[in-house]
Amino acid sequence: MAWSRAHEAARQKIIELLHREERPFEDMSDGAVAERRALPFLDWCQFYMPHYFAAPFARFHGQMAEAVGEAAMPTFVCAFRGAGKSVLLALARPLYRTLRREVPYWIYGAGVQQLAAQNMDYVRIELEHNPRIAADYPGLRCEGTETDWQVEQPRERNAAGQWALRATKFEAFGIGMSPRGRRFGQYRPTEFVGDDLEDAQLARNPRREQQLWDWLMDEVVPALEPDVWSFTVLGTMFGPDCMLERARQKSKERDPAGRPLAKYFRQPAQDAEGRSVWPERFSDDGLARIRSMIGLRNWLRNYALTADDPDKPFQPQWFSDRYESLPKGLDVVAFLDPAISQAPTGCPRALVAIGCDRDGVRYVLDAWIERGSPEQMMDSLFRYRRSWEPRLIGIEQNGGYALIKPLLQTWERSKGWRLPVRYVDHHENKDSRIQRLAPEMESGRWRWPARPSAGVRVLEQQFLSYPDGFVDGPDAAAGCTEFLPSAWGGGRRPGAAEHRSIKRRDYAGVL
Repeated sequence: MAWSRAHEAARQKIIELLHREERPFEDMSDGAVAERRALPFLDWCQFYMPHYFAAPFARFHGQMAEAVGEAAMPTFVCAFRGAGKSVLLALARPLYRTLRREVPYWIYGAGVQQLAAQNMDYVRIELEHNPRIAADYPGLRCEGTETDWQVEQPRERNAAGQWALRATKFEAFGIGMSPRGRRFGQYRPTEFVGDDLEDAQLARNPRREQQLWDWLMDEVVPALEPDVWSFTVLGTMFGPDCMLERARQKSKERDPAGRPLAKYFRQPAQDAEGRSVWPERFSDDGLARIRSMIGLRNWLRNYALTADDPDKPFQPQWFSDRYESLPKGLDVVAFLDPAISQAPTGCPRALVAIGCDRDGVRYVLDAWIERGSPEQMMDSLFRYRRSWEPRLIGIEQNGGYALIKPLLQTWERSKGWRLPVRYVDHHENKDSRIQRLAPEMESGRWRWPARPSAGVRVLEQQFLSYPDGFVDGPDAAAGCTEFLPSAWGGGRRPGAAEHRSIKRRDYAGVL
């Protein structure tokens, strides 16, 4: 594998700097060497890696280092640009723990394997070229390729008199590459370090974000040594659907024993009073200038570390009004966007049910948003009819009418009862109909279930990602509101006829 030009230039610069400016310590007595090797992590970094850690550490650096390394706990570190998270946790910490013979097998992950290998290479540069490390840790030998190498240390007994770990392996993986089944002697991978896993382009694609999350949870975690594995992912905020926002939500969930399902560490550039958390490197005036130069949107993502995107029509805080139980007497409607595409990457079908109280407040009841078969779509329609008894089910007929009507008639005959369906031919622009919901949500006129179904979670994500990604769910939600009273005044739509749901026990009488 050939290094990128940028990495080749960076590694040559580091090697030249090490050879030009770093020298072994003057006191090379056994006691002095042992004392330096036993230093706490941050002190060790400043002794052995002053070419990286010239500025004094801030308080948050110690907190960030302490946040990682918990056994069997996926840990996500979200820190502002320039905070030193990659140098500290993807370079110095693996180097420190390797030289202390604590980890037999590291795996690195990034968007592509080359990036992971380059991040890993910075550790190898220190092992092969740092004069202070070479003097205090003699006999180091690195062998292997850019993507798969190991370092061997001389035989040595630990404090208990046992032979200490002698060799440590490093291996690089890109998203989609499976580390399952990997072994280094008797060891499975012990620690995972993920960095450069996503970028702005990936974060704009909900499907790729899901693939990234699935890779971490379905491929990386199961490949690690059970019970003792450590998992550290580094990054910044890219938006409401990004990896770190998912991790933040996951950290609120608990297993049956009450332990969080993930750990989330967040460090913005400023404290609660708007002051720099690392004034030795970022002055208050300097941060103010950065904010002015890059704009509010980039500031929120890279320095304030919030998923809020001021350019998006729908904001995360608008989805915070949650209900535990529903009020009585809701006016319930549903709407189906049948999406006739059969392609695996085509638009999903979307069915949404919404209720409205006497004040016009909307209650999102359920959503089914999948690339399901026509039969699954019909099954969902009849299930919604049984569960929510909507007075009306709107079905968009633009393009999908020829498919849906005969299929629905067949199902109605087989079930022995009809659905209160109204076919709708939209002439207004889809974006206009969806964006009309924004002021209602911003004003707190929408309520969301405290324990949302998978479909409702997808609906929320589609709203937050809008106008990027798929919009079938928001489109169906907008279709529901066309059959509901005004969100601002309550009551039935002016001039609208009053509809009553036909229950199955009443159907025979109607016939």
